Amino acid sequence: MVICPVCGTEYIDTSPEFCSVCNWNLTSDTTFPSIAEIYQQKEEAKLNWARQMWQIVQKHKNQNGDNNTINLPFAQVDKINHDQNNGDLKRQLDRLQAQLDRGAMERFQLHSQLEWVLYRLEQLNPEILTDTLYRIEENLNAMATPEAPMSEVGIDYNPLINLLAAGKWRKADELTWELLLQVTLREDEGWLQLVDIENFPCTDLLTIDWLWEYYSNGLFGLNVQQRIWESVGGQYGDFCDRVGWRDGESWKYYDELSFNLQAVEGHLPVIIWRRRACYGVGKMMAPETFFALISRLAICSR
Repeated sequence: MVICPVCGTEYIDTSPEFCSVCNWNLTSDTTFPSIAEIYQQKEEAKLNWARQMWQIVQKHKNQNGDNNTINLPFAQVDKINHDQNNGDLKRQLDRLQAQLDRGAMERFQLHSQLEWVLYRLEQLNPEILTDTLYRIEENLNAMATPEAPMSEVGIDYNPLINLLAAGKWRKADELTWELLLQVTLREDEGWLQLVDIENFPCTDLLTIDWLWEYYSNGLFGLNVQQRIWESVGGQYGDFCDRVGWRDGESWKYYDELSFNLQAVEGHLPVIIWRRRACYGVGKMMAPETFFALISRLAICSR
């Protein structure tokens, strides 16, 4: 019987070369009986690292796929409509994450196999070991890590990610508005037309929404705002009351908003107005702009 040392899968009748579950090379010797002590320690450390990575991957899958519940709000049980609108996006993100996890495991296995080859080479020709190790290490370090596509028009979202990760919510909101103008080539005008929103690139719109939801742990985001909008029957005044853009009959100015995690749900980002919640931007009124925005989001989420 063969047992995979990483994921624990048992093979009773067959002895495959690679584990069918985690793809670990089952032909490698994990007992290290005849290897020098230093190399044995290295191999044992790698095997332990692979086990830990496997546990992390399984934990991620359990949280994001098996029971259909994740830390982000768009999979909560009481948000059925919200889930339906974002099911495709979640599955795409899950597939991308699975590809990244699989790529990381494959690169680790390659690195382990190369080191094993180097160990064998050392037994045959110790003089060339150092130079060979240096060249292989350079090649491994040069291997690019694949990243999920985030923009259809070449927008760099890393500055937004950095601000959101650091909890700099106001700067992130201001940058989000600037990015919307960059995507639609409306930087000189400083406002969006209806046609700009109706043709906004889906990848970019979903990326912006996902980043806001992820880094706020579900407190902020366009999908959160869409759900609240639907819950109040598309009444803009009631919507602004719910997201904290209006207090009674007093419409808030931008400087009066709460740029922190103590804000109410859906408080950010602010896309449909910039100065005061009762005003729109450019030639469109705020309710008209918001309806166009969530309509585009619904189309992109299908």
